[in-house]
Amino acid sequence: MLYFGKWLRKFYNFPIPIEIRLLNEKTIDDFDGTKCVLRWWQNSGESESFKGEIAVGTFDENLSSEGPTVAFPTVIAAIGRIVKYYYQAIDDLPINEDLITEWGDQVMTAFIDKTTPPSVQ
Repeated sequence: MLYFGKWLRKFYNFPIPIEIRLLNEKTIDDFDGTKCVLRWWQNSGESESFKGEIAVGTFDENLSSEGPTVAFPTVIAAIGRIVKYYYQAIDDLPINEDLITEWGDQVMTAFIDKTTPPSVQ
């Protein structure tokens, strides 16, 4: 995942600090109490930052049953989704879940295929 993070920074500018946490949980509770596998939030003020969390508690299970060609891309696509949430939030754009999912998949494909990832626009 460290290599993927470095790869992302070659293509995208992160003017506000972003922190992505991989949690060893099968699900996490969103702020409204809903179970989810990915959540994000933005802090404002002096310490403006953006944070995202991904539940990766099923990674070992996926790795054992599906292999690395499924387990790793699943996490990479989720990180891509957080990056898209980041850009929609800092650009003050409405959140479009379908676009975010598609964009995360495109980032994953670009990383695997060693091609240029999609634009943030």
